[in-house]
Amino acid sequence: MTRVFPANGKFTPWQREFYTIYLRLYQAVMTSIKVHTRASDIIKDAVGKMDRIMADYQFTDPRIKQAATNFVENYRRSRANSLGHNVGMEVHDVRNPTPTLEPGQIFTIEPAMLIEEMHLGIRLEDMLLITENGYENLSAFVPVEIADIEKLMAEPGLSDAMHRTQPRP
Repeated sequence: MTRVFPANGKFTPWQREFYTIYLRLYQAVMTSIKVHTRASDIIKDAVGKMDRIMADYQFTDPRIKQAATNFVENYRRSRANSLGHNVGMEVHDVRNPTPTLEPGQIFTIEPAMLIEEMHLGIRLEDMLLITENGYENLSAFVPVEIADIEKLMAEPGLSDAMHRTQPRP
């Protein structure tokens, strides 16, 4: 599981733009996942949603827009037979057991969006269990929305506890 949190607890406007478009594109994939469906059909559905998101999104930085465009185009050109890697007896099981997503399968979804000239990337990763009615996101307990992340970052946490227990020089 992977999440992206701002180190100081608050997203800057630039970070907010980069993260928001990535999250919306990521959610387009997540909301396209359906049981008994091939990855290629899920990707095709997701790309249609991504195209609508891109058409409506107000970019202020052309580097972010290009990264988002590349992200969508990578999905559009994809010939993948999976959405991520399977998780089973091994952390990275080597192949899909069936051509479609079937109940009981567990896999991760973890696409990255890159701004190569800045040597910067962003990625979320969730572990999904396919059920009879869709999927259960096994990592959903960790927030992805900006407001929820900033709220969590404002709460006292492990770093505060560590500072209280470390001896002072």
